[in-house]
Amino acid sequence: MYKSIILGLSYIATAQQVTQVVEAPPPPPVRLSTTKSGVAPTLPTGFAGVDTLQGAVIMPLPPQPGYVGLNGTATAQTNLPASTYRATLPPSMFNDLVGTTVRGYIEGVGTPAGVRFTVQLSGLPAQAQYGPFNWHIHTLPVPENGNCTATTSHFDPTNRGELIMCEAARPETCQAGDLAGKHGGKISTPGNFSTSFVEPYLSTQPGSAYFFGGLSFVLHATNTTRLTCANFVQVNGTSNGTAPTPTGPSGGQFTGAAEKIGAGAGALAVALAAAFL
Repeated sequence: MYKSIILGLSYIATAQQVTQVVEAPPPPPVRLSTTKSGVAPTLPTGFAGVDTLQGAVIMPLPPQPGYVGLNGTATAQTNLPASTYRATLPPSMFNDLVGTTVRGYIEGVGTPAGVRFTVQLSGLPAQAQYGPFNWHIHTLPVPENGNCTATTSHFDPTNRGELIMCEAARPETCQAGDLAGKHGGKISTPGNFSTSFVEPYLSTQPGSAYFFGGLSFVLHATNTTRLTCANFVQVNGTSNGTAPTPTGPSGGQFTGAAEKIGAGAGALAVALAAAFL
């Protein structure tokens, strides 16, 4: 019996060691020297390249007054369906190295003047190490495996790119999905963050070039590393401007990314059972 207990304890020790896995650091920056839609669709005179990480520009150029995308300025969206789309952050981080879990949501509701957004985030990582934090709507949804990198670039129907920073005084010239650039900049508050605003250049009307339903919200560290992400799903309202279509509780359930499970959890359970046989 004592021998079984000793063997069981050794299994527990082994299982505990398995759970203490340190994830690899983010990939090194990549030097972008040519055009890339969503990042640098056009190059300024004398362009010598720019560092990117996970497809995002690390140090964008300052705003250039009057700079617009290849498809011109964004078109204001009015008289939108009164639908609500919410991106609820998952219970685990895409990047676990920050040592905390950011929870909360971003919600958009259609109004006559655009989309009224409400943002509620808690558990932000340490500002000194990882902040300030950028936040955007991205072009593709989060896949089932929770890979925030698979959301690709910022939502940008005017093909403006992100090499040149948003001119907040002229939001119609910015990327439609650059919410931070148009509404207060990067998050620099410690711990928690909340805000609300009306965004004229996004839409709750399916079929619109500015429709964000089904797309993703991504939170970045200051070096553009993607920390966490979630998809916008309809939680109530109207899908076509005429009839209500309830699709879930107002709180919304997390969708679009798999919850991470500790590698040693199953082994630990087996060890405990063996110890008492």
